[in-house]
Amino acid sequence: MTSAWLEHKKHFIILSSAGKPIWSRYGDESRISSFTGVIQAIISFFQDSDDTIKSINAGDVKFVFLLKEPLYFVAISKTEESDAQLKDQLVYLHSQIISFLTSSQITRIFEQRTNFDLRRLLGGTDVFLDHLSTSFSSDHSYMLGSLQVLRLGRSIRDAAGRLLSKVNTKDLLYAMVVAKDKLVTLLRPRHHSLHPSDLHLLFNMLTGSSTFQAAESWTPLCLPKFNSTGYLYAYICYVESNVSVVMISTSKESFFELRDCKEKLVKDLIKEDVLQNIQKASNKLYTVEDTGINNLLHFMYKSKTQIQFTSPGPYGKYADETNCRRLYRLYQYVFNRMHSRSKPLKLYYHHDDKEVILGWITSTFELYVVYASDTPKSVIISHSNQLLRWIKKNDDNLFILNSPVF
Repeated sequence: MTSAWLEHKKHFIILSSAGKPIWSRYGDESRISSFTGVIQAIISFFQDSDDTIKSINAGDVKFVFLLKEPLYFVAISKTEESDAQLKDQLVYLHSQIISFLTSSQITRIFEQRTNFDLRRLLGGTDVFLDHLSTSFSSDHSYMLGSLQVLRLGRSIRDAAGRLLSKVNTKDLLYAMVVAKDKLVTLLRPRHHSLHPSDLHLLFNMLTGSSTFQAAESWTPLCLPKFNSTGYLYAYICYVESNVSVVMISTSKESFFELRDCKEKLVKDLIKEDVLQNIQKASNKLYTVEDTGINNLLHFMYKSKTQIQFTSPGPYGKYADETNCRRLYRLYQYVFNRMHSRSKPLKLYYHHDDKEVILGWITSTFELYVVYASDTPKSVIISHSNQLLRWIKKNDDNLFILNSPVF
């Protein structure tokens, strides 16, 4: 391990149960083979005692383990994130591996050869694992376990959903329009919804590499929450610089049929000015200024009913990357405190010399609001209620309330 490797505050490592390195967030995984050998030995020591290692604290460094035989996942962190938060991130990394190679395929490979080098089958997918692990420090979707929807006028979203509903071929399972990493509309079977974590993995693929932006793609894809043992097939096409159409089929023979459906869909979206409006909305995200609420610096609101959340784009001091990252860590801290398994909280007030964060959880929503550190509590409470009224008034453009079905 080099000094540059050690300087990073957080590492993720994936290895096989035989101790073979598979992927490392930083550096060349082949150069840390002795380190992964030590990790495997520690895990085996506990397994020999019929125990399972979950975490190790060593000074300001935290080691968190997720064992998914025949793969082991390890987070090494100095970020002060909790064990539960780091474990959730490891679960996402495991799911991303499954999305490339189904769980049954991985099991079969290692049953035949316990010392198999999985990197041979994962060639080219490092970029998606790298992007996913970076997103854990900037995208609230993973922490909240919900989807972020593009803020869009209801008439435009309804029109997009109506036009998407015309895409109804025999083997179609899901179809969607995505703007960057935000959902515009989703077409699904009447009695089946997509789990947020499956959509997170799909969005990570869309944004994690320029591959899909260069040309239309037809790719096998496993959605672990839908079915971890088999493949679906995804038709992916960017129809604007940051707007894509994704259609997921059960048949690997559907490419040309779905491509024809996409062509007709795009013509309809352009004809009704829907695509232009989606592109415009994705290029200019709303900010806290649009709420008209004084003193408010930032917020996150999750609708438990819709399993969707909304949060303004970076603005003011949070347009600065350092401040934005610090705010993200504060959100993580407050979220973890409120969702503590030993003592969950409905209200939590966090105050430091830079800002105040109020967390508020009810049966229908979660709200996290940020104000300047000198803001009186009475103002925070009154303005937070004002924000809730603004969200209620705008819920039909902040969230997808009626997803089209077939």
